Amino acid sequence: MAHYNKGANAERELIHTLSDMGFAVLRVAGSGVSPLPSPDVVALKNGKILAFECKAWKGSYLAIPIVTFNDEVNWAKTAGAEFFIGWKVPREGWLFVKAERFHNAGKNFMISLDEAKKHSIDLGVLAGVQTQIPSLI
Repeated sequence: MAHYNKGANAERELIHTLSDMGFAVLRVAGSGVSPLPSPDVVALKNGKILAFECKAWKGSYLAIPIVTFNDEVNWAKTAGAEFFIGWKVPREGWLFVKAERFHNAGKNFMISLDEAKKHSIDLGVLAGVQTQIPSLI
């Protein structure tokens, strides 16, 4: 139950942040157990649709089962949404990564924390309120 609460709290944090950015948002409670695929969070604003699969995970890698991953990607495609995996890293904050950055590892799609940090897109950029600042490295 503690792991569920951590994830649900992260989702609630994200919906409040997106709401503060002017999005109409909803959290799909129980999205991980529903027989129909759906993302955890959906945000809409002026025709822009963002869908997020949210994970609050401490570790060096994030793994999402292949079936779940593909179902989420297909849901977003059908909805015309931009799809991102939001990884809430303890004491570091959110990383927002496109599905294409994950690699097939057999039973799961995976990404390392280092790769996620390298390819994370700022939420302000996703929301269209700022532009990505090029890396100086």
